[in-house]
Amino acid sequence: MNTYLAIITTILVITQIIRVTQNAISLHRQNVLFEKQCEEVRDIEIMKEDFEVQRKAYKLIVAYFENKAGGKE
Repeated sequence: MNTYLAIITTILVITQIIRVTQNAISLHRQNVLFEKQCEEVRDIEIMKEDFEVQRKAYKLIVAYFENKAGGKE
């Protein structure tokens, strides 16, 4: 009985080692891809001015619809 328990335990441990290794490989590949994509984004210059323009546009759109909704009521 102890022999079977030792064999089953060994198999379970080996299985877990394989899963951990597979996960590590997968995470490494994802990290490489993520870093590559981050480099592409870093190459594109996003200016603070662009965000300010988007904020102003959003505020104007909201104000327009608020005024339009207020006029109909």
